[in-house]
Amino acid sequence: MGHVHNHSQRVIDEQTASQLKARFDAEMIRPIELIMFKGVGNEEYSQWTEQLLRELDDLSDKIRVEIHDVTLEPELIEEFKVAKTPTILIDPRSGYKIRYTGAPAGYEAWAFVETMILVSRDYSGLSDRVKEILKEARNYGKEAHIMIFVTPTCPYCPNQVLLANKFAIELKGKVEADCVEAYENPDLADMYHVSAVPHNVIAVRDNGKEIPKEISIGVQPEEKYAMDLIKALRE
Repeated sequence: MGHVHNHSQRVIDEQTASQLKARFDAEMIRPIELIMFKGVGNEEYSQWTEQLLRELDDLSDKIRVEIHDVTLEPELIEEFKVAKTPTILIDPRSGYKIRYTGAPAGYEAWAFVETMILVSRDYSGLSDRVKEILKEARNYGKEAHIMIFVTPTCPYCPNQVLLANKFAIELKGKVEADCVEAYENPDLADMYHVSAVPHNVIAVRDNGKEIPKEISIGVQPEEKYAMDLIKALRE
């Protein structure tokens, strides 16, 4: 999919682009979709995000980008549960529930790329010990919604986001991982009393209700966070 871009406004510099292209060629196995929604606020962030995704699309034939304006296609709001823009869903039609509510800017771009590669491989990359802990999640009829509140300047946040995304890959369809950019979504940040990032909320969806169960601040060790998730589902 060749797009003509104004090169002066590129988001990815040439050196990074060639590194990414090499990684995508070497490491991606199957094509994935990146579906982006714009149209209800945060216009500048949406423009930047759209540009980023189009450049990623140019770097690999395994990356397929769809851009939707929800003001023109309101039915998508319900179908994909989109309340904010920009929102990106990573390969939702394959059953994954991995969401970016806000632009994957600054430090977050790294974890976004890592997640794309893992999804293309259908591989979580978690340790055997953590996979063993997470198995218990399948015993419960409830779904988990992990929200990680981040800011683009937080160097620790992407590690926590990547961990949540790995849980969403390992427990496909059972866990939704949601990276929420706090500045772009101040109402959500207020609702969950975010004062420091990463701010981690594990909520449980049960009978149409969503109840926050486990809240932690800072980067959580893998095993502890897996246990937090199981504890939330078990309650």
